[in-house]
Amino acid sequence: MEYNNTLGLIFSENVEVSLGELMRVRSLAAVPVGGRYRIIDFMLSNMINSGIANVGITSGYKNRSLVDHVGSGRAWDMARKDSGLFILPPPETMDMGGRIIGGIDYLSGAMSFLYRSRQEYVMVTDCNTICNIDFEKVMDFHFEKEADITVVYTQVPNLTEKELEKHILFDVEEDGRVKDIQIYPKRQKSDCSYMHMFFMKKSLFIEMIEDCMAHDEHMISKNILLANVNRRRIFAYKFDGYKKKIDNIKTFYQFNLELLDPMVRRELFGNREGNNIYTKVKDSVPTKYGKDSEVKNSFIADGCQIEGTVENCIVFRGVKIGKGTVVKNSVIMQKSQIMDNCDVENVIFDKEVILKGGKSLVGESTYPLVIGKRTVV
Repeated sequence: MEYNNTLGLIFSENVEVSLGELMRVRSLAAVPVGGRYRIIDFMLSNMINSGIANVGITSGYKNRSLVDHVGSGRAWDMARKDSGLFILPPPETMDMGGRIIGGIDYLSGAMSFLYRSRQEYVMVTDCNTICNIDFEKVMDFHFEKEADITVVYTQVPNLTEKELEKHILFDVEEDGRVKDIQIYPKRQKSDCSYMHMFFMKKSLFIEMIEDCMAHDEHMISKNILLANVNRRRIFAYKFDGYKKKIDNIKTFYQFNLELLDPMVRRELFGNREGNNIYTKVKDSVPTKYGKDSEVKNSFIADGCQIEGTVENCIVFRGVKIGKGTVVKNSVIMQKSQIMDNCDVENVIFDKEVILKGGKSLVGESTYPLVIGKRTVV
């Protein structure tokens, strides 16, 4: 693979995202998804598949799971001498006098990484937008338009007032130039929704960060993008593929169950050559199915023991499901145990949860029940 003149920068945290119990002991980037992955795997894989081999990941203070998962970056072919994968230090302080910290604050721990990196350009993304995107097409678009900043968007029509609270919308002209940006508007004037990815020259990015720090400004969307919409040539690249932003328990649950759709899997894991989604390899024995077990439309990872019925579920490695137990529409994480004669529906189990025999747990299909890590019920 030919590597390009671009470094990657991924935010592992987002103060506007809450996954409740799933983030109590880990960062957003390290939350498990899809039976064997972590959220960070998708954006890291997009980077290396697009020829970006020098990547920094900003971190907070609950970063042990993230560090353990990514390690040296070997799983993504980023274990290198003069580049590779780097976990960047968290902000100097998380106590901002009650103020919510922003992306600029996390970038304070990334400045030395930006200064010493040899690459001329930078691709900046959040970790929690799940998609399979070719960043080289974004770069080609950027150079074709002679842009200062290229942002990535997807079309999202007919947003509700509640949904608008989490969307940044662009007014995009016919040639792709951004003429206005609306941050969490009350009314929808455009269906071009920001995917929290942008590309620009590294020197300009550093200049903008330093200017924001000098003026006590903290938000990338407001203080870098919106502030420069009339000063710089900002262009918008349209992404048409599958995309899911995991920003709460509902979208986390939806994404996992959407993976049971073959069309979603095909687009996310196999829509072009050389677009694999990589993760840390954990070898284990094959799953064992009992003679009375029944599995329908589910993903079952390695090392499980299935004695009961599983339907429309994502089941991670090493899970045990007992005899007479029925599990439906649920996400069961690594090494959890559901004993005999249980009923489980619309539930998310974090790792190593134990549900004792004869119990029934039923959540709402629109908002599942979440059981925290190592809980015994």
